[in-house]
Formats: sequence, C-alpha cells, structure tokens
Amino acid sequence: MIYFLDEYLLAKNSSVEHAALKRLALFKQFKQPVKILTRDYDRLSVQTLRELGVAQTDVRNMFDYFQHVPADRPEKAVHNDEINLPTMDEVSVDANQSQVTNGDRLRRQVGYIPGTVGHVYYQNFLDDQGNLVECDLWDARGFKSATQYFGQDGLLAFERYYNLRGVPVLDIYYVGDHAGQIQISRIVLKGQTLKEDHEFDTLGELFSYFLDQLATEDSETTIFISDRPGIGVQPLLAMHAAAKKFVYIPINHVLTPDKPRQGELDGFIQPVLQHPQKVDGLIVQTPQQQHDLHDRFPKVRVAAIPAVTFDPALTARSAAAAASKKILFVGRLSPDKQLDQLLRAVALASRQVSGVTLDLFGYGDEQYQTAMRQLADRLEIGSQVTFKGYQSSLADQYPQYALLVNTNLTDGGPLALVEAQTHGLPVVSYRFSYGPSACVIDQKTGYLIKQGRVNDLAEAIVRLLKRPEQSQQFGDHARALAQKQLAPEKVYARWQAFLGLDS
Repeated sequence: MIYFLDEYLLAKNSSVEHAALKRLALFKQFKQPVKILTRDYDRLSVQTLRELGVAQTDVRNMFDYFQHVPADRPEKAVHNDEINLPTMDEVSVDANQSQVTNGDRLRRQVGYIPGTVGHVYYQNFLDDQGNLVECDLWDARGFKSATQYFGQDGLLAFERYYNLRGVPVLDIYYVGDHAGQIQISRIVLKGQTLKEDHEFDTLGELFSYFLDQLATEDSETTIFISDRPGIGVQPLLAMHAAAKKFVYIPINHVLTPDKPRQGELDGFIQPVLQHPQKVDGLIVQTPQQQHDLHDRFPKVRVAAIPAVTFDPALTARSAAAAASKKILFVGRLSPDKQLDQLLRAVALASRQVSGVTLDLFGYGDEQYQTAMRQLADRLEIGSQVTFKGYQSSLADQYPQYALLVNTNLTDGGPLALVEAQTHGLPVVSYRFSYGPSACVIDQKTGYLIKQGRVNDLAEAIVRLLKRPEQSQQFGDHARALAQKQLAPEKVYARWQAFLGLDS
C-alpha cells in the first residue's frame, strides 16, 4: 500500500493538498492501491470529502484509526432530542444554537453543524458563573467523538476521545501560559489495561506510531510519501517499522531563493538532508530543483516528477477567450505572491489596452486582501479587479481567460501555472526558483520576466492582449507540449521507476 502523508483535507486547500489529490487520482487510474493519510482531528471530514469528490475509503485519518471509526461510515444527523437534554430546563432554539436555561441561569449551549438544520455539532456545559467548563464534540457521522475540559482560566486543559461505543481511547493533556496560549503536554493512547497504555509528548510522535501500526499491518511493502514536510518528515524519520520512505518537497528547499546550493535550508526539510540514509528519496516538481539538490547533496536520491497530468477532456481556451482582455491569477493571496506588483502592471497595461480586467482566485489573509483592494483603488483600476475567492476546481474557469500571470517571489512549482497551460493559456511570469523556467518557453508559450521589472511585466501583458493571434499560438503550443510531456502514463511511469513499483 502507498500512503500520502498530509496534515488535513479542508474545504479550502493549498497546492500541497491539490497535488496530493491529483496524485491520488493518477495512481487510482493505474490501479495502484493508495490512500491519503491525514493527521489532524476533523469532525466534518465526511462532508469535506464529498465536496472534494473524494471517496471516504481513499482517506484514512489518524484519529479515526485510533477511535476505530470505519472509513466508510456515512453521514448521520443527530438532533437535540437525541442528546439527553434536561427535561426540566427550558430550551430555546435559533438557526445556529440552542440555549438551555434553568430560570435565569444559562446551563448549556448546543451548536449546530454549519449549513444544516439542527444537526448537533457541540454541546457546551457552563458553571454557575457562566464559565465554559466542558464541551462535547459531535462528529457529522452521528456520534459523540470527544469531550473537552476547561480550567478556571478558561483554557483547554484536557481532551478525551471515544470509540463508537463511547469508550475512552485517547486522552490529550494541555498546559497554558500567561499569554493564553496552550500546547500539548501529554498524550495517552489507551490499551486494554494501564500497562498497555502508550504515552507520547507530541502529535508528531503519535503520528509516527500511527505510521508504524499501518506498516506492521500491511502484508506487502508499505510506501510512505510525506506531502507536507512540516508534519511528515520527523514522524517518518522516527519510525521503527520497515517501510519505504519518501519526501515530496512542495517548496524551495532554501530560505534564500537566489542561493540554492549555499543558502540556509528550510527547517522542515533540513532533517532529511542531514540524514539522507533514513529515507529512500526526495521528489520535486522541476529538473532545476532536482539538479540543485543533487549538486549540494550528492548522496540523496532525487526525482523530478510533475504534479499535473494532461487530461484530453479538459476544455481548451477558445479564440474568443484569446481575444479577450481577461487576466487570471491563481494562488494564495499573500505578500510572497507580490500582488502589489501585479496590480501595478495591470494599471500600466490598462493605459495601452482598454477593457483589461484581472480576476484573482485564492484565499489568504483578509488584511492583506484589503490592502490590495485599496491599492487597486489608488491605481484607479478598482472596478477592473475582482477577488473571486477560493474554488476547489478551476477547470471551467481557465478556458475563459486570455492569459495567466504569476508574480511569485519563490515556489516549488506553481500548480496553477501548469494547469493553465493544459487549457491552452499563455503565461507571463517572473523568473524564480522553481517552476517558470521549466514550464514556460520564453517567447513561445509565454514570457519570462526578471524579478521586480514591473514595466517589463506590463509590456508582456500588453503584447499578448494586443496580438490575439500570437496569444493563440503561444497557448496552442503550451497545450501541445503539456499533452506530450504530461501524459498520465508518462508521469505514472516516473513514479513507478522511482518508488520501485512493479510495472
């Protein structure tokens, strides 16, 4: 069995999770047994997976495993009358929460799962002073999953998790500081007797034990691929059971992008590169990063494997879209994406081309988004710029745009850049490590611009918007190359070879 190690799958995911989901679909296409492992506790996973179009049985959560929750357990609603509310108390109900009172005293609060009508999500218990002392947590699959206990300071002190019969199986203890921050101090995984209990200091240690259990249960070779280094690397290195261990690097491996062979290593990746004998290989998205890593760490096995494959069923950009003035950005909305420079380039382009618009898809810090909206207004392009929010799939959106622009400072390989090319969009991008130079052929499938050259960025945008025939040629060339280089059978063959799978 092959397992991809991830922190979570949420309603809004980063490119790390999207890459894992694409890889899951690729491996399943070629009948390779595979699952995504998620570490974090999630009571809404049944809903999230449905919205993502992912089968529940394709994902295994660490807490579900220790709580003995079947992977295919369906969604089930629980209502107020099923959780034994006091019959002598008064219950007032609104859309989001029920209040349970005894005279003037508020005794309990029952909250509902967002987007549902009365499906119980939690039950708060309050003391005589109105302080929260206890909270039952209900899973969307219809069972009480855990109870939280709070100290006199109002901070979470203890959590107890149950199996489906209500038997405690896992305890987590917390300590707080004077700033009101808490951290895990002790984890107890319960056995049949006290002597069979297992104790851990961190979630990472528990995750490592989880991986050991899966590897021990597997009758064949187990392969783990860590997708998010921050939660996967240390647990992999700490494992005791026999397994193949790989680390997928979705980011630049150094903190100084211009010094790939001398710069300070990213702290999450550093342990792997310091102990290369403990893993079976690293996977990156681009040959450039592969070469940089190999030159700096010649003893480490590194493969460059694309995160995106070509699907001939994907809609190609039309001639009408190529002739439009619609510009697209896709990614996390954060300062490292340098959206201020993108907005300035669009403002400059608008002086030469009428009707230019910019749509930005993605999520990020609201304060940063507000600052970018204000900048767009100051540049007098506020009415031309739309923050479209997050969408889990943009397959229907890409074909509607004339081009995609990327102003990242650094990356491990922008997923959206390649996705846009599979739909036949030309790309205008800053040069950075890693991604654009491996995907964009300058002046053939788009334009590569030196970092910070906003005027040059604007000129490249103008050239494509003013020359729809050239834009169409660039886009067609990009799509043809993607079809050739990113064919699913070719990408999967690389995985087969590097992981040592039977063909």
